[in-house]
Amino acid sequence: MRMTAIISEYNPFHNGHLYQAKIARQETDADLIVAVMSGTFTQRGEPAFTDKWTRARAAVASGEIDLVLELPFYFAVQRADRFSLGGVTIAEVIGASTLSFGSECGEIEPFIAAAAENQEAHPRYQELLQLGLARGLSSAAAASQAFKAMTTTLDLTTPNNTLGYYYARAASTISLHTTKRIGSGYHDLSVGDIMSATAVRAHYAHHRSLTGLPKQTAEALQNSVFTSFDVYYPFIRHRLLTTPLDDLTQFNGMDASLVPRLVEGARKNDSFESFLSAVKTRRYTRTSIQRTLIYLLTSTTKQEMYGLSFDQIDFVRPLAFNDKGRQALREIKQRIPVISTFEKHPWLIKESQVTAAYAVPLARYDVLEEHRRFAYFSGKSSK
Repeated sequence: MRMTAIISEYNPFHNGHLYQAKIARQETDADLIVAVMSGTFTQRGEPAFTDKWTRARAAVASGEIDLVLELPFYFAVQRADRFSLGGVTIAEVIGASTLSFGSECGEIEPFIAAAAENQEAHPRYQELLQLGLARGLSSAAAASQAFKAMTTTLDLTTPNNTLGYYYARAASTISLHTTKRIGSGYHDLSVGDIMSATAVRAHYAHHRSLTGLPKQTAEALQNSVFTSFDVYYPFIRHRLLTTPLDDLTQFNGMDASLVPRLVEGARKNDSFESFLSAVKTRRYTRTSIQRTLIYLLTSTTKQEMYGLSFDQIDFVRPLAFNDKGRQALREIKQRIPVISTFEKHPWLIKESQVTAAYAVPLARYDVLEEHRRFAYFSGKSSK
């Protein structure tokens, strides 16, 4: 069975995702599409729009995604290179033939060429990177500027191109395919048939209605509970203001200079947006701070993260699948253990803690408890 994998967040699954999956299926001659999807929190350090089981079910309901596997928390809430490596590792270990991704570029050759250049290994790249950091740029911004100064092979100032580049760097046994992103860009809030996930969420925040989604997906999301960072800020603020400074520095992403800044920001600001505006800098970007706050919310320590291998995983976990997806799981089980129910695996224990951090502020802990939830099957028979 020929599998094409898509590393995703589906936050939520919209018409642009539907288009990409359709093109990927056609152009890679795939028998089925497997989505490796972030769970409760996203790569940019945000609470997912709705819970992972609902988002996975909505993706399968579209008719274009056959199987959704969870991208574990340790891989999902990470900078782009680690996020990409974790996703590609899962795609390769399950035996997917191709990895497909959307990009601003729309052609695969520049990604392969840029990955082969390996600019990060060049002394000049490291020199330019350090110059950017010395000017107070974030690591991501400094890297982007260093790349721009050294190569014209690929524009790495755009978010999807950047992820695509790191997919290409991580790929070992898997072929690569890309589709050109159409419609709105990542930060574009315009309303239309093909919108960014950011625009879909923003439209819902202002109008309490979903738009830009496939009909089947919208139906699957009916009666869902949607959320945003505003719901979590009181809990984050409480922890910042009641935890000793030395203890705060134990959490991943917290350094000695950032901690007092976050505490002072929490003391003075009642809303999440005012807090974020007060604490972010060129060095401490919105995204990096958000990830740090998620680590705090989920009690994720530096010690936990130390020594993690982003190119190794010893299980995969399905969140939703149809008949084709069930057939694929039979094949995947021959390559790597498939955990369909909650077990006392260290990473699943962590997922339980992460889900609790997500669910308690929503007053939905009993509904979303990890051991109570199972992969959603949309096929004809459960046998």
